[in-house]
Amino acid sequence: MQPFAEIFASFKRNRLLIAVIAVAFFTILIVSGIVTYAILLTSPELIKEFQSVIGESRTYIAIPPPYTNDLYRLIFLNNIAHFWNPERVWVWIPLIGAISLGYELLLNGIVIGGIASFTSVTKGPMFTVAGLTPHGVFEIPAFILEFSGLARWHVTMTRAIYSKLSGRTIDRPLLVEGLKDVLLLSLFSVVLFAVAAYVEAFITPRFLGL
Repeated sequence: MQPFAEIFASFKRNRLLIAVIAVAFFTILIVSGIVTYAILLTSPELIKEFQSVIGESRTYIAIPPPYTNDLYRLIFLNNIAHFWNPERVWVWIPLIGAISLGYELLLNGIVIGGIASFTSVTKGPMFTVAGLTPHGVFEIPAFILEFSGLARWHVTMTRAIYSKLSGRTIDRPLLVEGLKDVLLLSLFSVVLFAVAAYVEAFITPRFLGL
């Protein structure tokens, strides 16, 4: 029970941070979805252009078929890229990483909202619900916790660096508590991403009739 108590305590300490990120993400997603939906309804030719771009992209991006471990690994590793991808290690750099984190939160919200609206217009709202809901109930919380863990890291490290530069003693208990929160939020988000990737690879295709 101790690990669960630690996770609960970490969530409680960071509930405001998690809430802020969740509200920002859903606000961006909803606004993006509404704007995209309105644009697509008034510009049918734009739908054809998007479909053409998507068709061309499939010739360059090799996506494994559903119900395969290869698809599961692709989805899972892409989702946890902030933690394990060396090409994105800069997201952990204080200040620089915080700016890029805000940019990626904005970008992800816009892309997901746009894709949801595009799918609704071209394939119908029920197809969108079936395609996003099964794994989305795990993936979206995981995404929010992933960004919360990274944001907690930047808050913790910025506070420690500021104390060091100003000649004050770093509050070690506060620093350790912050790093523990980063670890717990990150690990819990990885677990949720693992579940979401499994659902997206092996269960969501059944809802879509693939």
